[in-house]
Amino acid sequence: MSIPAVQGLRLMRSGDLPAVLQVQRAAYGDGYQESAEVLGAKLALAPAFCWVVEHGGAVGAYVFAHPWRRQAPPPLHSRLAHLPPAADCLFVHDVAVLPALRGAGAAGALFRQVAAEAALRRMSCLTLVALADAIAYWQRHGFSAQSTGLPEGYGTGAAFMSLPLPAAVSGCSQ
Repeated sequence: MSIPAVQGLRLMRSGDLPAVLQVQRAAYGDGYQESAEVLGAKLALAPAFCWVVEHGGAVGAYVFAHPWRRQAPPPLHSRLAHLPPAADCLFVHDVAVLPALRGAGAAGALFRQVAAEAALRRMSCLTLVALADAIAYWQRHGFSAQSTGLPEGYGTGAAFMSLPLPAAVSGCSQ
């Protein structure tokens, strides 16, 4: 399987967290900020699924993902202490891109990278929670809404979505 090269695509390091927080704020404003502690725990638990795209020597986009159960998403703003032993999918926790880089393919490259990593580990699907204004984006890339309820914090109109993994590897570009 070949993943298109994006300049600066690399595994995230703990030293990237301050820059990741800046990208998060630029992408979402004050509405969905998660702390360095919460994001750092995800990085520590699943480093193979956390990636950044550097642009001009700085982090310009990132993805956090981790193994999880297909039945329900994890709570937002909560520090994960461990991954579930019966993880059957990869939960794409967050993909964020600096506004100046939107449309340059960074989100698609990050998504394809974590999908490929999940496929290597024989995970059956990808799941995510799409905020209300992002549902159509994820539907265009093959995700479908699930009837599972959401924990508090995801906002009105958010949807839990899934995508069988073989379809995920070839899809999703920005």
